[in-house]
Amino acid sequence: MKLKNYQEDVVLRAIEIALEHEPDLLEDEIFVKDVAAYVLNRVPARYVMSERGFLRLALEHLEEDQQEKSLANVIELMMLVNRGVDLVRRRRSEPSPARARAVAGYQSGGNNAIEYVHNYPQIIGRVIDERTGEPVYGATVTLLCGGELVPPAASGWQNPYVTREQTRGHFSFWPQASRSPSPRLEVDLVLTVTREGYQPLRFTQQIITEGAYDAAQTIHGDKILSLKPLPIRSVPAAREAR
Repeated sequence: MKLKNYQEDVVLRAIEIALEHEPDLLEDEIFVKDVAAYVLNRVPARYVMSERGFLRLALEHLEEDQQEKSLANVIELMMLVNRGVDLVRRRRSEPSPARARAVAGYQSGGNNAIEYVHNYPQIIGRVIDERTGEPVYGATVTLLCGGELVPPAASGWQNPYVTREQTRGHFSFWPQASRSPSPRLEVDLVLTVTREGYQPLRFTQQIITEGAYDAAQTIHGDKILSLKPLPIRSVPAAREAR
């Protein structure tokens, strides 16, 4: 067996899943390779020299004590793949640099004032039961900023998000980029969690961003923010009337 980067197969399979409902893009070999290159340049390579090595790496995803870590890794990989798909798609439809700057508001108004674009990281977290530490399914997680619902950077990113058994209570958001005359922003993002039978939870996460000049950087961030689990407290069941 030749030297092989095991991650290539993992990434290509993830791209197949991401493009499952877009067969035209999935059949576009150049598009798929562009996305794969984007993702593979952002994940650590894992090389194997034999079938035994390949099998050992594959089995790591099935070991019971690695399930939680593996699931988080898979979720982060899918987020990265979706970002790559969006990036390649947008690059194909981008106008010339001069036109892009004008459309993106590279300069605002007639006074040549610079308008900075602030990208936000993709956010991943998990809702757990405070007492048991087990994941909570069916919890509604909402991302707010200034009391308003935060719009997503790309379609398919739900806000609010309802936790599911398939992802073991994990949730994910990708906030839309914002514009500001300030080169540096400190923003408080608020996560609220509600679930029948549990007390509501409110969690604040401060995000500090550095503004970008280039219109090509206006839509995508390349960071992932992994939050600590959000514990919610169950409400004691009401005692039956005697």
